[in-house]
Amino acid sequence: MNSDEHQALRESDDRPVVMHPGPPSIEELLRSVDPAPDHETERFVAGIYADRREAAGHPAA
Repeated sequence: MNSDEHQALRESDDRPVVMHPGPPSIEELLRSVDPAPDHETERFVAGIYADRREAAGHPAA
């Protein structure tokens, strides 16, 4: 695409809609999520709780 084509697209009133109008529903968002394997999810959640314990001044048991 050359610079004239880019300029024509910028000036065009017929722009493509990238996302539908209005906020997406949680169901629409969840359909596009690719869940991690269980062991990765458990490690991620454990890391979050460890960070929270450390921030609260309670070391991991």
